[in-house]
Amino acid sequence: MTVVSIRIPAKVTLFGEHAVVYNKPAIASTIPVFIDITGRKLDDRRLLINLDGASVQIKGILFDRISGGHTVLPDDNYLSRFTSYIVTGLDICEDELKINRSGYEVSIGSSLPIGAGLGTSAAISVGTMAMCLALSTHYSTDDSHVKKMVALLAWKTEQRVQGMASPMDTFTITYGGIRYIKPWIPDTEILNSTNKFNIIVGYTPKRYTTAELVKKVKNLRTKEESVMNMLLDVVEKIVGEARDAVVHGDAEKLGILMNINHGVLESMGVVSLEHSYIVKILLAAGALGAKTSGAGGGGAFIALARNREHAIVLKNIVEAFGGKVVALELYEKGFTVSYRE
Repeated sequence: MTVVSIRIPAKVTLFGEHAVVYNKPAIASTIPVFIDITGRKLDDRRLLINLDGASVQIKGILFDRISGGHTVLPDDNYLSRFTSYIVTGLDICEDELKINRSGYEVSIGSSLPIGAGLGTSAAISVGTMAMCLALSTHYSTDDSHVKKMVALLAWKTEQRVQGMASPMDTFTITYGGIRYIKPWIPDTEILNSTNKFNIIVGYTPKRYTTAELVKKVKNLRTKEESVMNMLLDVVEKIVGEARDAVVHGDAEKLGILMNINHGVLESMGVVSLEHSYIVKILLAAGALGAKTSGAGGGGAFIALARNREHAIVLKNIVEAFGGKVVALELYEKGFTVSYRE
């Protein structure tokens, strides 16, 4: 029985979150933090999901004082969201490939909680799609056309589960590196920089789902359409300037643009109090720039340090104030696939 292993990097949004939902460009990158998905087909139609270090929230523990045994009671809403990307992804893959429904044993390993704002749901969608293709076809996942198929079908999975989703996360995770996102095509362009950026990538607990935050911005745009359209145009200008700054390795300009982008996100009402506080602390500690990253409501944040030593100092400061830092650099690759019998 063929077993396929998929290693999928997480991703961070550098510029353009929320605006990308309205067909504005954005910039995102993979980071060297990974979700590992291992899968094989079963002889029946069951779906067995093993959580190998993956974080799933629980709502309680039932302890039997006589036997000493205990039963973990999962958070049903959280568990449903966690598994829906796998179930939906497999349904879409089998429908698109016109293959019969099959059973799968899937193991997921991750140090990141789903909903951290680092593309974990998209990584699971991409990994599930790559696994299904690898187990059901003779396609090579190194082929550019197959990669495009993975990105598109994983994006379709995100749309079906969340209601609204841009192609940014699934395309970035599929291809890897710093990516200029063109959601209106959809497609991405690699941005090769002359500089290696010392970036802090971290997160705090997220209080709302991506779908809830996207809906919040949508409602605000409905109420204040002309003002919101102006803000989206400002973000588009920021992304254009940031694209040039990335290519030319201009970290100082990128920092300034991060601060401006963060201010726009605050005006949209998606920046949590924790992030507002952390960003101010990072800037006071000499960061070139800092901002909320992703949908907001907590979750991911980023900052640019002046050098590696300064990045470590900023990491220590962030963690002293309750944030969790997961990366001090960006990553140049997308998902990878390996096989064993």
